[in-house]
Amino acid sequence: MTRKNYIGHARSALAVSFFKSGWLLVAVLPLTQLGGRALFNITAGIFAVWGLLSLWGHHRSLERATTLLYLAVLGVFLLGIPGAIDPAGGLRIWAGFLAPSLAVLLVQAALWKSPNALDRLLSAIALFGGITLVGLYLQLPYYVLELSGQPFDPKIQLREDLLPFLLPFFLGWIWQHGNGVRRYWSMASVVIAVLAYVVLSEGRAALLGAIIALIVFSRLVLGWRLRWTITLAAAALSIAIIANTGPFRRSTLDPEHPLNGFTSGRTALWQQALAHPPERPWVGVGLGNGRYATNILGFELNSVHIQVQHLHNFLLDAWYETGLLGVGTLVVFIGAVFWRVARKWNQLSLPDRQKAGILLAATLAIIAAALLSFSYTSRYFACLFICFGALIYLTADFNKASDGMTKATA
Repeated sequence: MTRKNYIGHARSALAVSFFKSGWLLVAVLPLTQLGGRALFNITAGIFAVWGLLSLWGHHRSLERATTLLYLAVLGVFLLGIPGAIDPAGGLRIWAGFLAPSLAVLLVQAALWKSPNALDRLLSAIALFGGITLVGLYLQLPYYVLELSGQPFDPKIQLREDLLPFLLPFFLGWIWQHGNGVRRYWSMASVVIAVLAYVVLSEGRAALLGAIIALIVFSRLVLGWRLRWTITLAAAALSIAIIANTGPFRRSTLDPEHPLNGFTSGRTALWQQALAHPPERPWVGVGLGNGRYATNILGFELNSVHIQVQHLHNFLLDAWYETGLLGVGTLVVFIGAVFWRVARKWNQLSLPDRQKAGILLAATLAIIAAALLSFSYTSRYFACLFICFGALIYLTADFNKASDGMTKATA
């Protein structure tokens, strides 16, 4: 066997194994959050390299317009790195953004290989997400009993950020596989488990994301009327407020600026950023270099100076680090995916609408939380691209037979 034939055979074997089951490695990414950033980066790196080597010859299955927009995002994000304070750090963060975000392409390609591939993806995310939820609760005694030697601080030690993203997948799996009254009790139990952890963590961004996920899921998947959907959201918010009023008492920390207290200084950060835009307005200060803008990342709250690492709003973070070009391209890419879904919605079969509803609920939960918490380069935001890949596949201009979730209610 010649060297050329050997390389071709090896590449073919890699592609077969990737599209058979290796692509589902992306469903493990939420679980790796329990092991920290390093485990997430290693898993995402393996997925990206394996997927890129396997994508050769399968790129024709990718939707052209969104693929070009995604590649434009990657390219524009690089523009501000030359001349940044830490260009090497910017390149590392760009690579960290690239690896998991490639799911928008690799998931698309994988879903075309089998008619039941999307069901496998949804079930895999629900499975590994369920393991993640159990793992989070198993860690609680370690922190609450202070076995780590550190005082219990839920805002720092608990990891609630991905639960709103996972919630629609839990509910979708139960809705598909459950029966009768037991199905509703199971769904209610999962909602309570997720909300209880979120409330305990005092994560208001995650709480908002969970409520958005419930609204979208109940409306698009369960087919509830709008008034019942709003009632569910109001009930969830009321229970959360009653169970944990601490975040709402923070408005008294700064009597002269109660909004700053209520938002834990977020509004102060945003005002400072808007008042002091980056010196390079079109390309920003460089990917990942926003943390060096200490003049806008510090604020006073109750006579205490607090310094943070980013602006706690993914759009403002993207604007400051990648400029108008970066945030504009990112918004156009996200908008293009939503536009495809809106334009093709009435053409989807009922099962495909339900699957799209799950994906949209998870997507909007991430976006809502990212407007108040994590940045666009975080490993939490990266899970967005899994949903985008599946949504682009669902709205492709081909007829697809669908099975599965047909249990809709009026």
